[in-house]
Amino acid sequence: MPNRTSRRQPPGLARVATPPPKRGGASTAAPRTDASAGKALPRDKDADSSPVKWSQERRLQFIDFRLRWSGRINRSDVTDFFKISVPQASADIARYTELARGNLVYDKSARIYVATLAFVPHYESSGARQYLSQLLALERQILTSDQAFLAFQPPMASVPLPNRTVESKSLALLLQAIAERAKLRIRYQSIAREEPQERSISPHAFGYDGVRWHVRAFCHLRKGFRDFVLGRILSPGALAPTEVDPSEDHEWYTYVDLILKPDDSLSPTQREGVEIDYGMSDGVVTVPCRQAMLFYTLRTLNFEPTGLPRKGEKQLVIANLSEIKSLLPKPGQA
Repeated sequence: MPNRTSRRQPPGLARVATPPPKRGGASTAAPRTDASAGKALPRDKDADSSPVKWSQERRLQFIDFRLRWSGRINRSDVTDFFKISVPQASADIARYTELARGNLVYDKSARIYVATLAFVPHYESSGARQYLSQLLALERQILTSDQAFLAFQPPMASVPLPNRTVESKSLALLLQAIAERAKLRIRYQSIAREEPQERSISPHAFGYDGVRWHVRAFCHLRKGFRDFVLGRILSPGALAPTEVDPSEDHEWYTYVDLILKPDDSLSPTQREGVEIDYGMSDGVVTVPCRQAMLFYTLRTLNFEPTGLPRKGEKQLVIANLSEIKSLLPKPGQA
């Protein structure tokens, strides 16, 4: 789900993302080129551009990460983490040295490689966001220490949340229904009803609001696209063909730009603090959000569904509220 922020963009009401290809059509998706797919940032023009195997690419990312956040790397770090031979680890470090010239030097007295003062991360996976994501995943036991790149795990705590129930069978059937574009019969316990209700849904995507997982689906009972909390889906049944086209979920494929700025009531020093905290440029930051996720995004940012700050909150306001008012969630929509 898009929850990233970006620098200021030209104001706009909304824009439409490219829907998935029709069933049976050729895929128009572009090849993955981001760091999460194991690809490097653009290399120096003098670097060797020969292909690198994914397994070695992962080890090169590890070397880059350790140099960035520990300031050092040893062959034993690589051999212990990836269970490879010492010659292979030496070859990996040599390869990294070719790709990221000037990033490390060998300290003969300590027998380790250390990051230079001119060190620049070669991979996006060495960023602060990725470091903190791994730290959080370790704290919440999503990752184990042998899966994370962290050499040192500083003490930390996150807001404790109750575990939300998600049945493996339900999740597996939802995934199958999305992959096959099928309809699924379920019993759903809505918060607005005393008893579970039989429904048929045609799911096509998942959403996460920071606390709960939802599935985005066409509800054949209510004749519209809605969010269903995974933990409230009871006794999912067999799959059946569906006539629903996911591209008709316009709220899912429409993006809304929330242009945020500090509240005018703040002092100049307070406004500066907010601008730094949110990475603002020229006093604003733009948060692109799917219209279908707008209710949850507003809630997370301490806004009412109307787009106004919650009572007692005065850090941020939505600068373009009047332009996006028609796209805000309607009463009862969420």
